[in-house]
Amino acid sequence: MKKLPVVLMCLFATTVLSACQNGLIGAEQRDTDKLVLHQMERFGEVKENTRTEVTDTQAIELFADAISRADKLQGIADVIDPDFQLDFGGKTFYLWVSEDQGSVMDESDTHALYTLKEKDAEELYSYLSSENLLDGLTDHRGGR
Repeated sequence: MKKLPVVLMCLFATTVLSACQNGLIGAEQRDTDKLVLHQMERFGEVKENTRTEVTDTQAIELFADAISRADKLQGIADVIDPDFQLDFGGKTFYLWVSEDQGSVMDESDTHALYTLKEKDAEELYSYLSSENLLDGLTDHRGGR
């Protein structure tokens, strides 16, 4: 009988934790040893010579966590050209990021846009900035 409350508590915790995930990131992305970033000219067109491979486990986890915690916006997305294309464990995402906000979109569902948590956007921006990956981007939001 004492096991029943423990089992119920575990089920509750699992439900709460799974509700925090949006389903964009799966096991294949979590288990990948590399992600590839490209700066974007516009949708469907990457800038030449901007391919960057990220193999650092912590950086990959940073991207995976940020994407998996993003909140889906209601309605159909009408957005500006993305900053980055992110090839990640067999999936492709578009990424917009600034110092305190960001968005992500699954290439296979361009009608849905997800907003990053502020902390995640800040951490991604900091990482991209420290790796000089923001250099040469045209900021659509008013200047970088």
